[in-house]
Amino acid sequence: MRMYCKNCGKKFYPTDDGWVGYPYGPAESRVFHSRYCWEYWTKKNIEAYTIWLQQFPDYDINSDNQQP
Repeated sequence: MRMYCKNCGKKFYPTDDGWVGYPYGPAESRVFHSRYCWEYWTKKNIEAYTIWLQQFPDYDINSDNQQP
C-alpha cells in the first residue's frame, strides 16, 4: 500500500508484517515514513496532539485507583 508521510510528503510502502512507517500498528494507521518525522510533527503540533490524546480513557496499569 502506498502512503505519503503526513509531515514531509515522502512516499513509503508500509505492510502489516514490515517495519516501515510510524507509529507501529496496522499498515493503514502508519502515517509517518520515519520516527524523526513523527517526533518532529508531534513537537510542531503538541497542542493538537495533547487534545487528541485526552479523548482516550486513562487506563494506567500502575495506577493505585483501579478496582480489583
